[in-house]
Amino acid sequence: MAIISQRAYRFRNWAGNQQCTPSHYYQPETEAELIEVIKTHSKVRMVGTGHSWSALCHTDEALINLDKYNRVITLDREQKLLTVQAGIKLWQLNDYLDTEGLALINLGSIAQQSIAGAISTATHGSGIQYRILASQVQRFTLIQADGTPLTLDRDADKETFDLAIISLGALGVVSEITIHICEAFRLHDRTYSMDFDKMLEKLDDLVTTTDHFKMWWFPHVKDIVLYQYQRTTAPANDSRLRQWLMDEVLSVSVYRFLVWIGNFLPSLRPFFNKILVLSFRSPLDRIEKSYRVFNVADPPIHREAEWAFDLRDAREVLSAYRKMIDESDHKINFIQEIRFVKGDDYALSPCYRRDSIWIGCYLIGDRGWDALLHDFEALAVKYNGRPHWGKEYHIDRAYLRSQYPQVDAFCALRHRLDPDHKFSNTMIDAICGTI
Repeated sequence: MAIISQRAYRFRNWAGNQQCTPSHYYQPETEAELIEVIKTHSKVRMVGTGHSWSALCHTDEALINLDKYNRVITLDREQKLLTVQAGIKLWQLNDYLDTEGLALINLGSIAQQSIAGAISTATHGSGIQYRILASQVQRFTLIQADGTPLTLDRDADKETFDLAIISLGALGVVSEITIHICEAFRLHDRTYSMDFDKMLEKLDDLVTTTDHFKMWWFPHVKDIVLYQYQRTTAPANDSRLRQWLMDEVLSVSVYRFLVWIGNFLPSLRPFFNKILVLSFRSPLDRIEKSYRVFNVADPPIHREAEWAFDLRDAREVLSAYRKMIDESDHKINFIQEIRFVKGDDYALSPCYRRDSIWIGCYLIGDRGWDALLHDFEALAVKYNGRPHWGKEYHIDRAYLRSQYPQVDAFCALRHRLDPDHKFSNTMIDAICGTI
């Protein structure tokens, strides 16, 4: 029986800054249905949660969503390998593994993404000994343009695997993924604020002596919030009351109320940021399950760009970003998240062959965003940054190609697997060209 498409569907991403109207929208439940859709159409793109800010999902023909293609297929406890369908969400994986006494090795801040989307866009967590989430993949299967499955294994097909794992959906539709997992673990979370200049002095120690280290900077404030997560076997001690007060009352209700006022009176944003940082003056010291510490409360809808820089330039880039904000008219109402990730060998990874500091530029609301993004990107290019594929960027092809030595090899693979560019769109063409 043929899979039925939804007509007159309008795609709108989570942030609301990307929209398109595909002629057909599908939610296959089996690989056979997925293959049927791919073989039927001349242009195909994929969408998961729509949590990307870039134009990755744009198409005017067939858009495939894998929310109903989300089963756990096999669990190999001995080898610590889990095989899943590509549409499963990270939060679903967290819940499933927790019931089995297992866990994902590392996570980012948000768990709403599908695993295929997170892997294909080089999504990452933080911890200088840990690579992007795609590093946890042992093998994955792509459905090619002619409907043929292609399985790539990290060990057996290393050269092609390294080219294809960050695919941006340009090589085919990811169908199944086998990932490395580990025994469930807890994190000892020490969260506190520190003077920005003192942080710069201690940065090397903070990064290298902490299993998972990240920072939240509220612009216009002299202190910065530090998160130090150490892996531990000690019992959890976090209280439900504290979680409710921090994750629901302060992080959601109070924060959004202050943002709402600040949108009417932008001049008050620096003052509100100071109030928020004051809440971190008393250090948080808790132990909790790993995924509950890695993942944060759902943020308010916002605009976002994020770039990876060489870790060796971390102090200089951070100082330059603070100077740029301080000497401008920008009034920023959201945290700027700063994370640290180990280098890798994946062709389109922003961490390709360099340990990296990731700096996120965020703003709630559209007012002032274009000017802020322009200034942030000018700074990022100056320091040879590489943009996150799932975030906003407006950088030309020549610059992107200068930052990715393997981009020609990736584009050649794309042409071999998809000679008619069935999986292309304007964003993919901007990277690889139309020929």
